[in-house]
Amino acid sequence: MFITTLIRVATLLAYAIPGLLLIKTKALKPEAIPSFAKLLLFVCSPCLSFESLSKAEYSPELNKMFWICFAATLSLLLITILFFRFILHRRFGDVRWRVFIVATALGNVGFFGIPLLEYFLPDYPFAAIFSQVFALTMNLVAWTLGLFIISRDKKFMRPKKIFTVPLFIVMLIAYPMFLLGWHLPPAVESSIALLGRMSTPLCMIILGMRLATVPIRTLISDWRAVLASLSKMVIFPLITLGVMLLLPVEPYVRATIFLLACCPCASMIQSLSELIGQGQKQAANTVLISTILCIVTIPVMSELFLPIILN
Repeated sequence: MFITTLIRVATLLAYAIPGLLLIKTKALKPEAIPSFAKLLLFVCSPCLSFESLSKAEYSPELNKMFWICFAATLSLLLITILFFRFILHRRFGDVRWRVFIVATALGNVGFFGIPLLEYFLPDYPFAAIFSQVFALTMNLVAWTLGLFIISRDKKFMRPKKIFTVPLFIVMLIAYPMFLLGWHLPPAVESSIALLGRMSTPLCMIILGMRLATVPIRTLISDWRAVLASLSKMVIFPLITLGVMLLLPVEPYVRATIFLLACCPCASMIQSLSELIGQGQKQAANTVLISTILCIVTIPVMSELFLPIILN
């Protein structure tokens, strides 16, 4: 299983190669990266979330699991970020450490997570729904507390800021449709699904583009990025596992949240840093290193703990 998982993760990362080649061959300039990031954040990612939720048929049990996972993942994200904020309070003036704090909890649960779930839990199609619950809480935290920590600008903590989070807007539309059993016309749903499926390759392409702009020596020597990556992909999943084992949910739901917690640092960290113009280099290094290291960490974590969760 370890080798199979390693190959699966490595194959997923191969999507980064076109982005790397586009920059290296100068077919695109690095200045184009923020534009690709906006396409991912504001178009493809919301479509992926809507498409995942539109597949679900309402049931009281599924709705209950939705809100349990929402509360659990939101609590995990807040506790982890605030814990590292407390530990690193003396270094909060350095944007590199502020990116570190955010990176310890925010993971690539949508673009990277859904392919993982399709591989590990093919018999549980509803697992994709819980990935979007995790993605929702991550987006809410990222666009508010995350942006505040990176920028230190209090405007991001205003309550109305929540209503500008793309995924939250999608949920305001998709969740009532889920409750009422409504669906869009098939042609519209197919178009949304197509845009949503672009999320994973586009995310990896952006990472490849950013990798082409970072000297390998600089990337390897960035010990903060390595430490943040290991905190995200080892410590955070173990905390998540401990919490999920205490909750009254099905084993596949625990496995879903655990696998999503094992995902590398969210590309959103890089995208948000690009948007506000702070910590871009540190964010890019952290996302890149965690994505590379996950070739090893995901197979190891899944091999050690997934059988325990599902049995």
